Amino acid sequence: MRSDPRILIAAGGTGGHVMPAATVAGEIKKIAKGADFLFVGVGRPAEANILGPLGYAQKVIKVTPLAGKSPIKAAMAFFSLLRSLIQAMSIVRDYKPDLCLAFGGYVCGPVGLAAKMFGLPLALHEQNSAPGLTNRWLARVSDLAMLGFAEAGPALRAKRVELVGNPVREAISALALAPRALPGPVPAILAVGGSQGARNLNLAVMDLAGSLKARNVPFRLTHQTGAAMEAEVRERYRALGIEADVLPFIGDMAAAYAKADLAIARAGALTLAELVAARLPALLVPLPTAAGDHQTANARALENLGLARLVPEAELASGTLTARAMGLLAEPGKLLGMSGKAATEAAKAAAVGPLMARLCLGLLGPPADAGEGKR
Repeated sequence: MRSDPRILIAAGGTGGHVMPAATVAGEIKKIAKGADFLFVGVGRPAEANILGPLGYAQKVIKVTPLAGKSPIKAAMAFFSLLRSLIQAMSIVRDYKPDLCLAFGGYVCGPVGLAAKMFGLPLALHEQNSAPGLTNRWLARVSDLAMLGFAEAGPALRAKRVELVGNPVREAISALALAPRALPGPVPAILAVGGSQGARNLNLAVMDLAGSLKARNVPFRLTHQTGAAMEAEVRERYRALGIEADVLPFIGDMAAAYAKADLAIARAGALTLAELVAARLPALLVPLPTAAGDHQTANARALENLGLARLVPEAELASGTLTARAMGLLAEPGKLLGMSGKAATEAAKAAAVGPLMARLCLGLLGPPADAGEGKR
């Protein structure tokens, strides 16, 4: 393996796909210092928000899911996939990568297939317990499938399968060793609905904030809303007389986790990995429409660990989120105890990124001799 490999990374749509890809790219740079990267996505805001500040080169292709409820829609999706495959082949031909990594999203289908058509080694990472259609199909031609959850293994038939977990950014993994203090008299709540926001969750958090205000319960609130609801949420808090930090997207999640005493979030795989690494107690509201209801399975795993409480979305209207949040905020010692239960798992989470980097580079062969020159 040379010290300057060119690596093509497919990851599109959401932060749950893009952030693990960026994290592993950073870990690869620590090993192969001359590595070059090109990210391919679908042009959604999460891609630019995450990759832009990191300085990674990006390409966008148009991809349509193959799922169609009619023969006409299925045919249109097929021709769209053919078009995206041609676009991906052009990117591979021009960039001339040594390795392709796929981190989820529909974009991985055409990019991964194009990479194999050019004879490149291909590795994929499945963050969730229930793999989606793209990764189930792509695994069949992959050289390595890395799993965030063991439950995903039976559905992925790759040449080699490794259970690794989900990688978190270095700034977040550093929180695994940082002490967590007993929440003070004004506890801090962090509400995150994912990189695209989550309407029902946002509404429930606003109801919680209103209830806390009405009962004179002191609190600080940071609320990541997603771009679509930022103005609506900001106006609601203004009308309620609540001073909240309302943001469409949080760039420095490590700082947000470090300052929070309680998180309210969806149960995507990346979010859970970060909560574990930060040892941040959470109320989790799984997205009920997630493939295979994998977010509920994810949330139960964290609940069994003792770091979280599960709140089904169907119970939001009945005030379950508000009741459980108030119960936890009323007992600061319980929050600190929940944090302590995750210490061992937090240490494991910090090691995932470096492990994945070594596995990916291993597909390129042993490290180059010190005297080997660059191309």
